[in-house]
This record gives sequence, C-alpha cells and structure tokens, in this order.
Amino acid sequence: MATTTTVSNDVKRIFDSYEAGVYGTTLTAADSGKTFKLSGTGGTITLPEPKEGLRLKFVTSGAMSSANTILATPTAGNDKIEGSVIVAGAVVDADAGDNINFVHGSSNVGDFVELFSDGTSYFIFGNALSSGAITISG
Repeated sequence: MATTTTVSNDVKRIFDSYEAGVYGTTLTAADSGKTFKLSGTGGTITLPEPKEGLRLKFVTSGAMSSANTILATPTAGNDKIEGSVIVAGAVVDADAGDNINFVHGSSNVGDFVELFSDGTSYFIFGNALSSGAITISG
C-alpha cells in the first residue's frame, strides 16, 4: 500500500488595496475594502448608501493644500455616521453625522478614518494628530 503525501500552503498573503481619493466622485459598494489616500486640493467624496459589511478607510497621504476633504453621506440630513474619532488625544463624538471633514492646514500625513456599515448606519473610528484635523458635522 502506497502512502500519499499532500503538501499545501493554506496561507494566502493579502495586501490592502490602496487608491487615490478622487474628489467629485461617488463611491459604490464595490469599493468596499479599499483604502483611499487623500492629498492635494481637497473636495468632496460621496459615500455609498450604507450596506451591511461595507468597509472603507481614508488616510491623509500628503499635504492638503487649499481646501478640506469632505466625506459626505449620500443624502444630506440622513444622520448616518455614528461612533468617534480621537483627535489630538481627545475623543470627538460622531452623533448622527452627515459629513467627515479632513481640515486642510490641520491634517497630518497618516490621519485616518475607517467606516464600517451594518446596512443602516456607518460606524466610524479614526485618529488625527492635531487639534481640529478631523471634524464630523451634520
């Protein structure tokens, strides 16, 4: 009777998908899992409708030269952003927010927010070095 030896490598190396944030666009559920790099003149990026399992990350990768970068919920006033970010060591509450603002002149390379959705809301977590670098409004 012969002995069969099977060798397999069940570990798959997965790298995050990085993409430049394109101002003036609306993201879709197909963008889930991506990390968007933000820099330059700023503008608005519209988030997709919340969908269960949706995950998005935004990180400042260079200087914000002339305007804030705004991550906007698809419908103004729909109060879909919940959670908190840590800004200069202080917890900033995102209570029924509509917009996340990376503030030019205050943001630092590496400031970030992550968004997770349950299908109804976005839950936010993030961190920024300088006071006022990330704000949530709505």
